[in-house]
Amino acid sequence: MPLCPENRLERSTDTGVRQVYRWVHNLSYRDDEGREWSFTGIECQETSVAGDTTRFAWITNLHVGVNTVEEVATKGGRYRWKIENEGFNRQKNSELDLEHVYSTNPEKWKAYYYLLQIAFVFIQLLERGSLLRGAAEEHGRTLQQWFGSLKNIARRLLEGLRFYRWPDACFDAEAAARIHIRLDTT
Repeated sequence: MPLCPENRLERSTDTGVRQVYRWVHNLSYRDDEGREWSFTGIECQETSVAGDTTRFAWITNLHVGVNTVEEVATKGGRYRWKIENEGFNRQKNSELDLEHVYSTNPEKWKAYYYLLQIAFVFIQLLERGSLLRGAAEEHGRTLQQWFGSLKNIARRLLEGLRFYRWPDACFDAEAAARIHIRLDTT
């Protein structure tokens, strides 16, 4: 970074946080298969009103300049970090038990992990999708009030698949094509 001091953007947020963005182009890396990679490194140092400083860093293959660095860092790096951090935290600290060792066989562990990811996608669709949220609102409740927990939602879904005969209308392709599940991203 000392070799390119012009690659700098300093700004203050509405809340008074001071941000200093710096970036370096054409960093290179050779992976273990001998392939060469070139990328841009971005650093953001934030200083709060209280004087606490936090450093964030990302790498990207996107073009970065004074007009784009903030957007690449905020809408790329930070959003991705938030998604990954919240996702892994929930997978580790919920009943999904991501850290639990179910096998010492690497192939079985990978299979479990893939199944866990699929289950987590279903959980997110159930939690943030409009289908169950709308049904709960019709009953004057939130999803949490209506079912009690994600485990209860999964249990009821399993019971529905196991013990109840679904009407033929549930398998109508034309009717299914009209159903849209929208995600609440708030």
